[in-house]
Amino acid sequence: EGNPARAKFTLIGYRMRFLIAAALFILSVFMLLFGLAERTIWAPPANYSASLKFQSNRPLAIIPAETLALHPGNPTIQVSGAKPVFVASAREADIKAWIGISEFETILFDAKTKRLTNQPTVGAKNIDNPAGSDLWRAEQKDSSYTELEISRSGQGAALIASDGAKPIPTNLTIVWPIPNNLTRSNIFLIAGAVVLLGAFVMNFLAYRHMRKSRGPRRRTPTPPKPPRYKVKRNKANAPVRGRRSARRAFIAIPLTISLLGIATGCTSQAQLVPSPSPSISAINVPPVALTSSQVNKILIDVAKTAADADLVSDKKVLLGRFTGPALAQRTANYVLRTRSASVAKLPKIVASPIAFSLPAATDAWPRTLMVVTDEPGDEALPQMLVFEQESPRSKYMLWYNIRLMPGAKIPEVPSSDTGAIPVDIKSLFLKLAPQDIASAYGDVLNRGASSLSQGLFDLTKDEFYKQVSESQKSQVANLTTGTITFKHTLGDPNVISLSTTKAGALVAVYMTDTYVIKPKKRGSAVAVSGQEKVLLGADGSTRGVRSIYGDMMLFYVPALSDTAGIRLLGVTQGLVSVRSL
Repeated sequence: EGNPARAKFTLIGYRMRFLIAAALFILSVFMLLFGLAERTIWAPPANYSASLKFQSNRPLAIIPAETLALHPGNPTIQVSGAKPVFVASAREADIKAWIGISEFETILFDAKTKRLTNQPTVGAKNIDNPAGSDLWRAEQKDSSYTELEISRSGQGAALIASDGAKPIPTNLTIVWPIPNNLTRSNIFLIAGAVVLLGAFVMNFLAYRHMRKSRGPRRRTPTPPKPPRYKVKRNKANAPVRGRRSARRAFIAIPLTISLLGIATGCTSQAQLVPSPSPSISAINVPPVALTSSQVNKILIDVAKTAADADLVSDKKVLLGRFTGPALAQRTANYVLRTRSASVAKLPKIVASPIAFSLPAATDAWPRTLMVVTDEPGDEALPQMLVFEQESPRSKYMLWYNIRLMPGAKIPEVPSSDTGAIPVDIKSLFLKLAPQDIASAYGDVLNRGASSLSQGLFDLTKDEFYKQVSESQKSQVANLTTGTITFKHTLGDPNVISLSTTKAGALVAVYMTDTYVIKPKKRGSAVAVSGQEKVLLGADGSTRGVRSIYGDMMLFYVPALSDTAGIRLLGVTQGLVSVRSL
């Protein structure tokens, strides 16, 4: 330390540390201020809203997707001024289909006045309540005020009503949220805190180094000067002079400004730019008819309806969600249970968990939905529920409730977000037209290998075919006092089909098995037992008995060019009727 050059170098070192600490402190202050400004004075407004107050005697109003797309984000619809108030969200085409020929208002944005306006459409009087429709993705209703966030995906629009007959609410407000991305603010605040901490550390090191430099020093004997006390100045705090210090300041200031400029240059102005409406794709692909939330809502309602009806064995409870073969089989079971306590209930219908969901991809009616739900438990087989919606204002009705066969594998199908194209029942592109499957399969049951249709089906793992065909042969062989005939036909013309990814189809069909037993000799009788005896109300008949069983069946029908055969994937068989000839 007696070396003057070394002492000068040490002095310059801790001065540099103080300068760096000061620069870091200033930089951290600017970064923290920028971070706070992003959250306060530079933050965009919370939302953008547009209101409309009007008087109209019409019972329905639609807010089209074009109006909801004035600003980014999913808007919230707020309505009041009527008792009750109702808001629903759905695809715009579905809302217009539900409205049909009824009179309604259209809420539009007037580019000249920059305000919402209503445009009336003349039509018939509406009397139906829109609440509870299967077309709605979401809905809200209340006594005088309600609000609902509308999803703009898939041409999302909104329907406003009271109860479908009274005039619509008079107060409407559409609120678009303005997202405030705090990522940049968080980066500034975190980086500013880190830089501030670095400034304190650098300042501490400089101060520590300065204290060490003021420690006891060894004097060299060369200068013949008497010892004297001299008060030391804190040269670290003295103003720095000279050309070198000016050059350091000249470099530090632009560097700090450059860092701040780079950081703030990433800041974008929060502007409300109207987002364009989704354009129509060059390829006209039909949209999927149902979302997952709509499917869940339908399943929950159907499961509740079935449980309520099973509890009281009342067909009338089923009419809101059941039709066709599903209604016929459950009704027959109710009749049997009212006549005999030994008859078991049909397996319950469960809404979850959903193992498979395939809605139709279409913008027309009727619309189809196929869902597989797997009831918890090892003994319960998965069930395929097949629905159809006949018109926009009708509900999805359960047509088929089919238990899948053990080991059955559903072929590859489109995803539930894409949906499947409905297949015409007379399609010539499949190995067999869907409407002909029941009669062809029935012929195979009756004739076996001699049937002309036998080569169309894959019967290697078809347990239903094996059991039914063997049962028929056994009855013919063992019945010595009478004759029996078997007839398998299409039981309902409503065959429901959806396409698979390999140009095949899943086909739900209803086949009826008619068994006619007649005595050979006059005066003899035909005896019945089990459920046939309960439903007939007698032990038999001298004229003969006709028993009809219904088979709800699910087939996979490959494409015409495919070498694979038609496979039976599931079947639910039930006694439908028994009567004396």
